[in-house]
Amino acid sequence: MPSTHRLSVNLSPEEHREIAALAETSRVSKAWIGRQALIEFLERYRGEETLQLPLDLRRVSRRGNRP
Repeated sequence: MPSTHRLSVNLSPEEHREIAALAETSRVSKAWIGRQALIEFLERYRGEETLQLPLDLRRVSRRGNRP
């Protein structure tokens, strides 16, 4: 079995509720949704020549709460 690595993320209560509802509706785990989101993100930006991701970091504070 290939080696795996664990990643932790902090979510706002609203983000957690949305992911939990989607997981329940789709009958998958929250972890599965997180892996799919990361896979899609990596596929989207794989091969980009620029090192700066097009993220507007002003929208999210350091604690993950939206202003």
